[in-house]
Amino acid sequence: MRQAKHYSTLLTGLILAIAGPATGQVLVPSMPAALPSASQRARIPRQITLDAAEGILLQNNLTIMAARYGVDIARAQRLVASLRPNPVVTFGAEQFDVGHPGQFIVSTNSNAAANRVYTYRYDQVFERGNKRELRTAAADLQLRSAEAQVLDAARTQMLQLKQAFTNAVLARDNLRVANENLASINSTEQLIKLHVSTGDTAEWDLIKFQSNRVQYQRDLITARLTYEQSTRDLVNLMGAQPSDISTTVTTGASQTSGDLADAPLEVIGDLSVKPVDLQLDQLQQAALTTRPDVIAAQRAAEAAQKSLDLAYALRHRDVDIALEYQREGGENTVGVVVSVPLFIHNNHQGDINQALAQLSLANTQLNQARLQALTDVDKGFKAYQLSRQMLDIYNAETLLKAEQSLKIAGVSYKEGASSLLELQDAQRTYNQMRVTYNQAHFDYRMSLYQIEAATGKPVLK
Repeated sequence: MRQAKHYSTLLTGLILAIAGPATGQVLVPSMPAALPSASQRARIPRQITLDAAEGILLQNNLTIMAARYGVDIARAQRLVASLRPNPVVTFGAEQFDVGHPGQFIVSTNSNAAANRVYTYRYDQVFERGNKRELRTAAADLQLRSAEAQVLDAARTQMLQLKQAFTNAVLARDNLRVANENLASINSTEQLIKLHVSTGDTAEWDLIKFQSNRVQYQRDLITARLTYEQSTRDLVNLMGAQPSDISTTVTTGASQTSGDLADAPLEVIGDLSVKPVDLQLDQLQQAALTTRPDVIAAQRAAEAAQKSLDLAYALRHRDVDIALEYQREGGENTVGVVVSVPLFIHNNHQGDINQALAQLSLANTQLNQARLQALTDVDKGFKAYQLSRQMLDIYNAETLLKAEQSLKIAGVSYKEGASSLLELQDAQRTYNQMRVTYNQAHFDYRMSLYQIEAATGKPVLK
């Protein structure tokens, strides 16, 4: 439950970062145009938990930052859409005598057929058909879609972070198993040498046993490589570089071996997790109502509908009303001018056709988003069911029995009651059991993370 609350707290913080307090406007802090310098990036502790990594990701991840820029753009577009047409002020001076342009500027020439004419005019366009309201509504929906896209970026990046972190934990545990396996092999090798020296075992058996050491050494190197790569993926997802990692150890005792001293991070955590009961229909409903990309597609479709309404509203003629003051010679006059466009060559049918196509596109993308969400839930739920079954098979009791079997085989071989082949088989079974035990817990935890990403809400308690 603590991690679920932490997950909700992180998402709440991200929502508050992109949503304003009471006005409903989005408040996204300005972001740097390039990768922050070392002095601007937050220091990352060398020992890091999953909770701490999630908090740093929401703050520094570059993909989420890029999505926030989309909110900035949508907010600016909404501001533009909500503006009224600007008024136009016109000043005109006419009927100047080319030969004597400086005469009779403010007076009347009684001998001339035409006198100076000064015109002051104020024009204002009045939009009809609720065009401004429709523009603003469409832009507002696009803004809300951009906000949902920020949350969707956080959703996908969070899944990658959890996968990289859990991969590192699995590699760390498998490395511990590999080291213990090598120590066990060394002990068994000494026992075989003793049997060879007494003539109870052929030297060929010893050589064959020693050749199997390569497999365990390979497992150790593979685990090291996986850990190194996973921790570097973690650093990248947190929007940092290895130079940003602090060398100070604050969490407590190290959980990694000396083989991982060169790794950029030391992950703190384990693979075990309490089983969670989930229902497919509830997960599907959650995916359709809370998943950010579905919400973003829904708002984009609603915005497309508003844009179509706006396209039809373009057929409502806007009226340009002008107030005019004119001075001609010594006479002052005022007037009103009304202008109405005639839709002779363009009746905005092209705008309507374009809006119809955009609405069809948006609805198709919404259907695809919903279908993808349901597919992801189905895949995640199937992985959850099978990994749960695997977790029930490879439990602590099964692991204990394999360990006891190895001890019995070792004592039996030492006393000459069993063969080297039986000892090797028991040792191989125990080694595989430990690795599979770790993998079963990894698969189950990852299936829960997969469902969280598919539904857009936490399920791991």
